Amino acid sequence: MPASPIQAHNNDTCIMPLSYLPSIAFYQIMLKHKKVLFDIHENFHKQFYFNRCVIYGANGALKLSVPIKRNHERTALKDVSIFYEQNWRTIHWRSIQAAYRRSPFFEYYEEEFYNLYTGKEIDMLADWNLKLFELINKLMGIEINVSFTESYQEVYENANDYRTLNIPKVNSAAALKAIKYQQVFEEKHGFIKNLSIVDLLFCEGQYSKQLLLE
Repeated sequence: MPASPIQAHNNDTCIMPLSYLPSIAFYQIMLKHKKVLFDIHENFHKQFYFNRCVIYGANGALKLSVPIKRNHERTALKDVSIFYEQNWRTIHWRSIQAAYRRSPFFEYYEEEFYNLYTGKEIDMLADWNLKLFELINKLMGIEINVSFTESYQEVYENANDYRTLNIPKVNSAAALKAIKYQQVFEEKHGFIKNLSIVDLLFCEGQYSKQLLLE
């Protein structure tokens, strides 16, 4: 079982889950390291954030889930394919638009996200997650050395292990400082911490990286 992400940062490398539009805590932890090792050989689990994220919708926390083809339990993430017979990309994009069209920076980033959500279908979940990860990093001005596992290991001696960030029921980010910023629907539902990184990006734009590093 991976160690808690609140351990001391005594290694330049962190091993992370390759999640869909990962959380703010994911980025807080990642930026404390020089290198990221994505575990693409970990088994896919339906309830994990491999294919899920949480954004702030008009009615509060809104979960988005990428549908995957059947029989992927006990299958390595690298081998999980996306189910496109459902019109999920349109649903996700419209949900993101509705949630953030009033945010200060959405208009600056809208086109690039739109191009991904309406462009060529990407078959594999890991490839889709990576495309979004790379886009977010580019928009935030983040440069980080990324590599991928060659096999599954339960314990990594040469990397700080943060794979528990992918488990919704494990509060791995409890000891992290919550980043406070103005959210679109905060007056209606209050502040919601540790949402998908896109919540911070659309609300704080170029200042996002600075807030993550504080």
